[in-house]
Amino acid sequence: MKSPLRIFLICSTILTLQSSSLRALPQFSLMTGNRCLTCHVNAQGGGIRNELGWYAAKDASMINTKDVPLLKDLYALDGESNSYIDGQLTIGMDLRGQMTRSPASDLSQRRFFPMQLALYGALKLNGAEWLTLEGGFDAASLWQSARGSYSGQSGWTASALIQPGLTLPLLRVGHFQPTVGVRYDDHTMLIRQIAGAFSRPLLPPMYADWGAELQYDGLQWLSLSAGVFLPRNISAINVPFANGEFNSIINGITPDAPLNQLLSSPTITGRVKFWLRTEDHVLNSYLGASILNNGNFRMLNAFVGAGLTDRLSLMGEYMTANLPNAFTLQNWTVELTYRPFAWLYPYVRYEQGRSAVLDGSTTPTNNFANNLTVGVQWFPLPYLELRPEWRFYDTERFTSTRWNLQVHLFY
Repeated sequence: MKSPLRIFLICSTILTLQSSSLRALPQFSLMTGNRCLTCHVNAQGGGIRNELGWYAAKDASMINTKDVPLLKDLYALDGESNSYIDGQLTIGMDLRGQMTRSPASDLSQRRFFPMQLALYGALKLNGAEWLTLEGGFDAASLWQSARGSYSGQSGWTASALIQPGLTLPLLRVGHFQPTVGVRYDDHTMLIRQIAGAFSRPLLPPMYADWGAELQYDGLQWLSLSAGVFLPRNISAINVPFANGEFNSIINGITPDAPLNQLLSSPTITGRVKFWLRTEDHVLNSYLGASILNNGNFRMLNAFVGAGLTDRLSLMGEYMTANLPNAFTLQNWTVELTYRPFAWLYPYVRYEQGRSAVLDGSTTPTNNFANNLTVGVQWFPLPYLELRPEWRFYDTERFTSTRWNLQVHLFY
């Protein structure tokens, strides 16, 4: 028999879903007052959607598919949920691509490339409600790795989620991305990059390492997490140092290091996030901070956001990172999103990145990037998002404007 607390939490979530469209991006969380775990298996968002997340995506559409015979028959094929075998197996996907051209040259050609080709699965063993096994594979990482785009990225995740009760801490063990900062769905943002004319990721998209993380979301106003990870993939991120050598950001560690060396230099993470909401559920907000540290390398993030239910959101994040004798970074982003319709989200985002890179010298080279993005998230059909954008990009070497188009199919 379900406990009264469990029944209350389920009923509250269903009522919230009935009142507004719900997705787990940070801006949508601010416009609904819901946490990412309401729609995702992962408490930080991203990855596989649970049944509630699937229902929310199914209802987000400019076109009512029931009014179009062909679409009605097509979308009837998706069934009643994304869970099977009496709710034990859940599946999902994210297929995302972008059409753009490099801002560095007026002669650059427009091209379309895959950003994400991910399939997910989550399994609850019969009679073991306290245990969830989840995983995912992103085929786009194979294409990106072949081009040498992102050192340290991982194309797969797999973990066990152990939680004896809804109000008790959750232990996640496996190969996954640590909980740091805010998780966005656009890896072209500057917030986690070494900014400049030729910006490159500090932590790459789809970064994951073996580790364990303890998460707590038992209170409506508080989220906590703390983790420890082996530095195998993060040690693959190489940067130039003041001595002219190009080495790993993790001192003395390489991806092929033996296990005893990896254990001697763990990556430590921690995050705290406060969720604040008015009693009338009109104003929603959050604020928090996180740390990722390994030896001399440290990354600190602070983030804040406020939103009016079903109307708009304003969110910002600041990141600073430091590696002695290599670089010092200071990046920040702020984004305003408006919701005129349940299927349309115009937004404007401004980002600034500053990097002082030694690169073979004791005198730092100061690089910068400023990025103004104006775009819209448009959901013409269930599970389909189109995101046209116009960007103004200013760096220490060039200034340019570009328009981009992202296409996102999800389930």
